Amino acid sequence: MALENIRWVFFDLGCTLIDESAALSDAHDQLVNALSERHIHVTTADIENALTPAWQSFQPSPIMHVLTEMTGDRDDARSVLKQVKYQKSLETPYTETKALLDALSDRYKLGVIANQSPGTEVRLKSYSLSNYFTICLASAEEGAAKPEPILFHRALERSSCAPEHAVMVGDRIDNDVRPAKALGWRTIRILQGHGRLQSPRDEDDIADHTVTSLNEIGPLFAP
Repeated sequence: MALENIRWVFFDLGCTLIDESAALSDAHDQLVNALSERHIHVTTADIENALTPAWQSFQPSPIMHVLTEMTGDRDDARSVLKQVKYQKSLETPYTETKALLDALSDRYKLGVIANQSPGTEVRLKSYSLSNYFTICLASAEEGAAKPEPILFHRALERSSCAPEHAVMVGDRIDNDVRPAKALGWRTIRILQGHGRLQSPRDEDDIADHTVTSLNEIGPLFAP
């Protein structure tokens, strides 16, 4: 059934509009080197393989879970993770991102609700995406992170939008679909990134619509 009576469409960023694969691959290579310094010898493939069950089991921080298993100590895992410099510069919008935003911005107000490090609006501007969004709520600037409901409440307050007229688009069940549904939003899940490995645990985890690419989102809305 098409999405009707929608006024606002809110997007997650990482693995939704922004491709993080190159940055994550680089970070995993850095982790291999950091672990090697501790005489723990693994490959990038080992890290990727270990991440799969961590995502499937809804670990709050899959990478911390994996590193704790590999080091045997959570403090050591934190220390290893601190050695990694995540390269935001390696992130890029998916090739379909602008076309989707062009299509939707003619009919709806658009916003961002994302867990991001500082500088989200600057990065969106560098991608030539900032003009599409009327509202941008990023965890670093807001002092709160998904799945906490506060970001979703703030989005409704700042947009003066009722929950039944809002849609959340994201890749994660735990951070995007479930908290938005709990507040009465409509939801679209996109199977990109590691979030695609999550399987619904109950009805509250099931999005109104599930897609495999950004190209499939536009047709979901009523003409």
